[in-house]
Amino acid sequence: MTDQVYRHLRDGLMAGRFAPGQRLTIRYLAEALGSSPMPVREALRRLQAEGAFEFSGTARLSVGQLSEGQLRDLRDARVALEGLLAERAAARMTCVDDAEVRQLYGRLQAAADAVDVTAYLWTNFAFHRRIYQIAQAPMILGAVENFWLLIGPCFVLVAPDAAHLQRSMEAHRQILDALLDRDAPAARAAVTDDIMQAANCLCRVLDKAAKQRSVAAPRRGRGDIPA
Repeated sequence: MTDQVYRHLRDGLMAGRFAPGQRLTIRYLAEALGSSPMPVREALRRLQAEGAFEFSGTARLSVGQLSEGQLRDLRDARVALEGLLAERAAARMTCVDDAEVRQLYGRLQAAADAVDVTAYLWTNFAFHRRIYQIAQAPMILGAVENFWLLIGPCFVLVAPDAAHLQRSMEAHRQILDALLDRDAPAARAAVTDDIMQAANCLCRVLDKAAKQRSVAAPRRGRGDIPA
C-alpha cells in the first residue's frame, strides 16, 4: 500500500496535480487516496527526501517551492536529457508506437481546446513519458522523472493560460511530426522548444506575481512599528 500511495502521489506531482507551496494534511491525502494515514505518512517521508514536500517546524506539510536559480538549472537539465531521449525515441519508433503517441496527442489537443487544465496536464505528462519510454533508456528517464517531480507543480501556474496551451500544442505537433518522420534532430529541437516555451512563460508568471506582492506590501517609514 505504501508503494502504491507513493507512486500515486509521485505521478500527481509530476503531472501538476499540486501547486507550489500548497498546504496538505496526511488525513486529507489518506481520504483522497482511500488509504489509512500510515502508508501516506511513509510515502511522504520518501517524497520529502526527494525534495518534493517540505515540513515546517509546526509539522505542516507543503509542496516544495523552487528558487529562480533552481528553475534555470532544471530547465537546462531537461533540455539536455529530454532532447536526448526524443532523439533516441525517433530512431526506435514502431507502428504501434506511432498509434499510441498519435492517440495521446489527440487527447492533449482536445484538452487544450477545452482549456481543461487538469486533463491537459495529466495527458501532457503521459505524452512525454510515453515518448521517452520508447527511447529504452531507463536510467536517463529516471533522472528526467526526478526533475519532473520538482518542476511538475509549477506547470499549474502556466496551464490556465489558453494562449500558452495553444503555443504548447504547436510544439507538441512538431514533436509528433518529427517522431513520425523518424527525424531525430527535429525531435530534439521540438522538445527543446516545448521546454523553453514553458520555462519562459513560467518566468513571466513569477515575475508578475513578485511585482504584485511588491506593490501590495505596505511601506513603512522610520517611525513605523511592525504589526
